[in-house]
Amino acid sequence: MNDLNLFKKNGFLVKENLISQTKINKINKIVNEVISKEKKKKNGNGVNGTQSYNNYHFVYNSDSSKNKEILRLNNPQNRHKIFYELSRDKKIISIAKKLLGGTVRFHLGKLNFKLPNKKKGSEIGWHQDWAFYPHTNDDLITVGIYLDDCYEKNGPLKIIKNSHKKKLYSHHSKDNYFVGKIDTKKNKIGTKDSVSITGTAGTVVFFHCRSVHGSGHNQMNNSRPLILFGYRACDAWPLINDGNPHPEVNLENYDKNIIVGNKSIKPRLTKVPTIIPLPKKKHYVSIYELQKN
Repeated sequence: MNDLNLFKKNGFLVKENLISQTKINKINKIVNEVISKEKKKKNGNGVNGTQSYNNYHFVYNSDSSKNKEILRLNNPQNRHKIFYELSRDKKIISIAKKLLGGTVRFHLGKLNFKLPNKKKGSEIGWHQDWAFYPHTNDDLITVGIYLDDCYEKNGPLKIIKNSHKKKLYSHHSKDNYFVGKIDTKKNKIGTKDSVSITGTAGTVVFFHCRSVHGSGHNQMNNSRPLILFGYRACDAWPLINDGNPHPEVNLENYDKNIIVGNKSIKPRLTKVPTIIPLPKKKHYVSIYELQKN
């Protein structure tokens, strides 16, 4: 079965060793430099930096910048050339182009760290990315790049096969606040049907924005890093500003993020279920904070 059919069937596609070990080593060197520089700083640059399309900030576990447990670096591609180049990597983009129907616009970037030894804060509850950023059609994918070998033991990404074709679940709490996670008991989601996306460093996973996914605890001693990049078809237009390249904030920048395709102000509207990720109790910058509350 070819890549596109496999993706359409399962809602995800895994490509082992898509990125060379040499490139992964170079990236890891930069990651380590960025992290050690941040840890040496007396004060963090704030868990709650306001989101703007060119933001670049760290997200910590809890509000303590004392112990500096870093969960995420938002938009690393805005500051470091190596991440920018990776987000435009020919091997990744040629697959993204197939899965998105021929055009590709960059959407977002994150460098996540899965804290070691069951540290509270780095597990991710079951959710659909689509709930966070509704668009005029659902040709959006998330691409995960493994910088480290990922086993069952260090809390891999888990995806529920075929869930991208099913419903859009509520990501709101009982009191109707957007909390960015699905109540699996209430929705009777069989998380037993999930597939663990394990692989060696350099493995890349592509998954549909409506695929139900999450990840558990890391039971090993190192913080497992994972780069996530989001891409969208050029004619998928956002219905709400999610703090990432957005036409109303800066159209020029939004168009600069086109990698394959042409500028157009004609969105393609398809019949897809959508929810608006509002109201929120306060402005959260990360899914970790949002799901905790």
